Amino acid sequence: MNPEQRPDPRAALAFEMVGHLQGLTLASDRYADAVARADALHKTDLHALQEILLHQDAQAPLTASELGRSLHLSPPATTALIDRLAKHGHVERGRDARDRRRVTLLATDSARTTGSRLFRPLAQALGETASHYTPAELELINAFLAEALRTVEQATPPAP
Repeated sequence: MNPEQRPDPRAALAFEMVGHLQGLTLASDRYADAVARADALHKTDLHALQEILLHQDAQAPLTASELGRSLHLSPPATTALIDRLAKHGHVERGRDARDRRRVTLLATDSARTTGSRLFRPLAQALGETASHYTPAELELINAFLAEALRTVEQATPPAP
């Protein structure tokens, strides 16, 4: 076998890693579906709460239209989503402190408590998995995952 015909072990490993990332994505989706159903929520509700919490924790609360754009929802679907979250006590509408005309979305303590209850078991299991690696290995894995996340976020799907 000449060198051009030999499989590239690095390419094979990269292909296997992509397969694992795809599997992780599917398994994460299944977990989110299961916990959402168990709490009478939709998976989109969980995505919305995550977006709201991330922005709220960064001191940059979202408006309804910003949330809709982030989740690729129509205005009526966004309103229905926010109404559903408010009905469950997870979100409140509030006025922006800097611009009182701007209505922002704020996650409640109930949302944080619910999120913790639903995702703590997964976080603990992943923490147990991480405990099998050295700090240096974890830094490398973390760096790869952060770069993979940026890559996926910046990827442009092919045109139909």
